[in-house]
Amino acid sequence: MKYLLDSNTISDIYNPSAENHQRFIKRILALKENDDAFISILTLYEFEYALANAPIQKKTEIKTTLWQMQQDFMILPLSASAAEFFGELKKSLKELRNIKPENLKKHTIDLMIAADALNHHAALVSADKIYQDIQLITPELNLENWVAI
Repeated sequence: MKYLLDSNTISDIYNPSAENHQRFIKRILALKENDDAFISILTLYEFEYALANAPIQKKTEIKTTLWQMQQDFMILPLSASAAEFFGELKKSLKELRNIKPENLKKHTIDLMIAADALNHHAALVSADKIYQDIQLITPELNLENWVAI
């Protein structure tokens, strides 16, 4: 099985004080030998943005997390084939929620990550509610909420 871990999941994995930290660590350790866990290049982008905006005392911690996640997980690049999924997902989400285009921008990265999961036939691991709406649009999105397990 392939798993694409969303940014919120990665945050909890690398934050020992997070409520779900131990649950995620146990779940990662329970993966089978033939399972693959990935992160999107977009997760790195989000963490780099967090680093750029972090107070000085937090920067070393975020840099360490950035380095460690790149050691621990394979990173999925953006692809033209996932872009096809993205266009349809964004249009469908706009129609489902009746969202104005300017308000839809805040979901762009989530939609791109969902498109990557669809493109790679990977289970998307996230507790973000936006993915439940995306799953209504595209039932073939395999969504796993490891918080609820």
